[in-house]
Amino acid sequence: MSENIQSEFSQDLRDRAHYLRYSVIEGLETHLLALETKLVDHKLNVRWAQDEESLCNNIVELLPHQQYNRVCFDLPYIPEAFKQVSDNVVNLVSVDSLANHDNEADVLVVNADFAVAENGSLVFINKASKDCFNLVSSLIVVVNIDQLIVSSSDLSLFLKMKSNNGEEFPKDVKIITQTFEKLIVDTFQSSQELGYSTENVEISVILYENNVSGILEDFSLRQSLYCINCGRCLEVCPVAKLSSHLSPIEVVKQNCFDKFNRTQSIFQQTTLCGNCAQVCPVGVPITDMLIYEMNLVNGNVSYNKSKKLYSIFSKRGKLNKFNGPFFRYFFVKKFFGKNKMLQNYFLNQKDSFYNVTRNTPDKEDDQFEL
Repeated sequence: MSENIQSEFSQDLRDRAHYLRYSVIEGLETHLLALETKLVDHKLNVRWAQDEESLCNNIVELLPHQQYNRVCFDLPYIPEAFKQVSDNVVNLVSVDSLANHDNEADVLVVNADFAVAENGSLVFINKASKDCFNLVSSLIVVVNIDQLIVSSSDLSLFLKMKSNNGEEFPKDVKIITQTFEKLIVDTFQSSQELGYSTENVEISVILYENNVSGILEDFSLRQSLYCINCGRCLEVCPVAKLSSHLSPIEVVKQNCFDKFNRTQSIFQQTTLCGNCAQVCPVGVPITDMLIYEMNLVNGNVSYNKSKKLYSIFSKRGKLNKFNGPFFRYFFVKKFFGKNKMLQNYFLNQKDSFYNVTRNTPDKEDDQFEL
């Protein structure tokens, strides 16, 4: 492994985080029921959504008006199904315009980074809408069901894991544990009045399944659900940097399903450099899962060596032995000549040719250990 690609966390912290994520995913149903109970106790409206269409339908049903709802989204992306909603039902308001008080919104839809099953807390980290929660009458919180934390005592560890740029913790963390009020400034004020009034912000929580059950069915791939969406694998992935492609963990999750991309194209989605697995703060074995999915593509779901994968590892071993510019050029030309994107990447490398996390299999080795 290149010395330039190393995890910023000690192995003890990574092992603890890995175990905690294991505990959540293996006991997911129990923890979800506990979370739902706590949310209801806090008088929050709880709904469930299985897929993107169901998520969209739930959001529409929660809108306060039949027409002309001003809705602001602070989600990783606006669901495609929501874009089909009639314009006379929803008017989209940008987060910036809401935060700058250039526009008003009736509803804010925001994604929670974590939910704590023990006490029903909803955790938001560095959200663009961080100052807008009390500017709307209705707050809809989307919680991905795999992003649970069992105990509040574990929250500080995962906040540390989510931090970036060497920070001990993220700059802005908001935690909702109960309903709160919206401040309404009076248009006309007098010395005998406060000049403002308040009303409760209606909070609804949508527990979003989003293909989690499908991934859980495959024992070899369920560790992909340990991901906490910190983005570190994306930062160190050479393929993603060159092609604006999916992050390594997204490639794994996408290829869990035949209907998406379980084809030979996965061999163009990774160099198997191992950088992603090295920097993952919760120890997700991303490289091993990519290898497993390559075996599935080749019709070999056992751990027996496949010719395609053996060929890839053989190339890696050869390329590491020939690190001079002359040999580098001809080996890259031979093995990656048809893929100009990766060819240019390899030729421009200044450090060790490959960041290899796994040894090249011996000729006598009959298995890949996953």
